[in-house]
Amino acid sequence: MASDMEVRMKQRCVIALLHAEKIPPNDIHRRLLNVYGDQIVDVSIVRRWVASFSSGNSDVNDKPRSGQPCERLDQFICANRRITSNELCTELNIGFSALETIMATLEYRKVFARCVPRMLTQENKEHRIRTY
Repeated sequence: MASDMEVRMKQRCVIALLHAEKIPPNDIHRRLLNVYGDQIVDVSIVRRWVASFSSGNSDVNDKPRSGQPCERLDQFICANRRITSNELCTELNIGFSALETIMATLEYRKVFARCVPRMLTQENKEHRIRTY
């Protein structure tokens, strides 16, 4: 079975082809639905790609992104457990509510000004017992 990204790439190619044939976005979405069923992109995505192709963009690939904030946040926290929320927001160029959401996703929380995992591993528990 093809991965989700492969299916989306194929759908973009089909959208580009059907747009070149001057088929409206709603009809393109209907035809994609017949072929891909539950794995179909939303009609708003079809419209967005049609608009992109109409403006002269013929590339079906996503534009490169600056990096995933979750991965970068994890790297910052692992490098410096005492980093502040304000410093993280500045480094990642995100707002405080986005930072809280990402930290919850990574299962981090602030404890005595340190970012620590919510659930300690057995090794972490034993280390805490030895040090305290």
